[in-house]
Amino acid sequence: MKRFNENTPTDFEEVSTIELKDEQNTDNMEVNKANTSLEEESFKHLEDKEIKEEYINPAMKRFRTIIGAIIILALLSTSITSTKYNKVLKENLSSGAIENVSVGDIMSKESLKLEPKDATVEITNGFGNLEISIWNFAEKEDNDYVQVFIDGVEQGAPFSIRHKAVKISVPDKAVIQVQGVRDGSNNGITYGVQFNKTGETYLNTVPLNAMNSYTIISK
Repeated sequence: MKRFNENTPTDFEEVSTIELKDEQNTDNMEVNKANTSLEEESFKHLEDKEIKEEYINPAMKRFRTIIGAIIILALLSTSITSTKYNKVLKENLSSGAIENVSVGDIMSKESLKLEPKDATVEITNGFGNLEISIWNFAEKEDNDYVQVFIDGVEQGAPFSIRHKAVKISVPDKAVIQVQGVRDGSNNGITYGVQFNKTGETYLNTVPLNAMNSYTIISK
């Protein structure tokens, strides 16, 4: 009987070795393909980045920076302008009509202790609807609230009296009432009211839950 040398590979071992080498070669090819694909993607990413950087050149970056700065300055300017009011401090202020006053004027550093008064406003017949402006004429806004009524009918919800006037359209024949809703600092609810078509301005105070009346009469 023929003996096999232990060191001599059999046909089966040779086939197994060949198959193993083929599998290793296949794995190596797949790894190489994956590496090549990653390199191509990285290269493409770099190319895209270079194209974008070329498109956004320094001149464009400066232009965008300038435009952004202009927009910011415009917004700041609008904000400052919208909160700036004319300060015309006056002495010996009292309830009633006052002359040479514009809507939004600040006339007092502190809240004043005024007497509540009603008023009659005469206008020329045929004026049509008027517009009244109500604002806080004291330097400090103390979160007072009022509500406006026309002939006993409420016109919207209560609102805070601020330096920026609240404007309300009213008829040329009516009784306008301003009711005190909230006294923010417990020192009285004071306000200014101007009738646009006559130019008349009144300073007044209204007790909490009470009303000031302005009777509009057409002549």
